[in-house]
Amino acid sequence: MRRGDIYWVDLEPALGAEANKIRPAVVVSNDAANRAAGRGGRGVVTIVPITSNTAKVYPFQVLLPAKDCGLGADSKAQAEQVRTVAAARLRARIGGLPPAVLKQLDEALRVHLSL
Repeated sequence: MRRGDIYWVDLEPALGAEANKIRPAVVVSNDAANRAAGRGGRGVVTIVPITSNTAKVYPFQVLLPAKDCGLGADSKAQAEQVRTVAAARLRARIGGLPPAVLKQLDEALRVHLSL
């Protein structure tokens, strides 16, 4: 798994307004950490959940065109929902972000985290 890859991720159990269910998410942790997490599936990976609700895209979110990212519908990455999960929660790889879109996600993370 690599930074910018999109996987199906099992986010249950969730609490309150956390993104839930099995949904696509973008891997945002660095590639060295991702390689370590992938060995044996016992590590952790930082992800940004994706939703197909694109009615409003805030500065801490990024529009993901389906045709460019391997998704079934235009969607958005929700940097405000960034979290670290066990690598075992990742299912199948379904796509990836082009470099320009990953750069936009980096900026959305900076906005959300005030970096």
